[in-house]
Amino acid sequence: MDLSVLIQDVIVNVRVAGLIKTSRGFLFVKSKKGYVFVLGGRVKLGETSQEAIIREVAEEIGMRVEKPILCAVIENFFVTATEKVQEICFVYKINTIFGGNPPSEYVEISLEDIDKYDLRPKQLADVFKDKNNSFKHIIVREGSVL
Repeated sequence: MDLSVLIQDVIVNVRVAGLIKTSRGFLFVKSKKGYVFVLGGRVKLGETSQEAIIREVAEEIGMRVEKPILCAVIENFFVTATEKVQEICFVYKINTIFGGNPPSEYVEISLEDIDKYDLRPKQLADVFKDKNNSFKHIIVREGSVL
């Protein structure tokens, strides 16, 4: 069971995201609406965030991951057409370089080109560009959730 709970009229999600290197940059999922986001998903009940990112990467691209490094936490508040959402996302750097052919809904983007894409959340670009590998805590408010 996913850690996604309705509290009052707000959906609270606990998610993970993985920054996956390729030979040409990083791997992103391209949405049907044209924006890009990093691979990931919801943490399951009883699962750590680290276990979740290892599972998600294996499920989505078939890659085995060992010792992902937590590099950021994103608190994301947003409103869709049908719901209010408060999300906590644990972002991990994946040390293994993806060498396969990405699935059709994925795109490889270099760091030089990342600003040319509609990255969601856009603040995640700061994590990609950080040369000091400092831990980031990012708060994104895209509408009044509470």
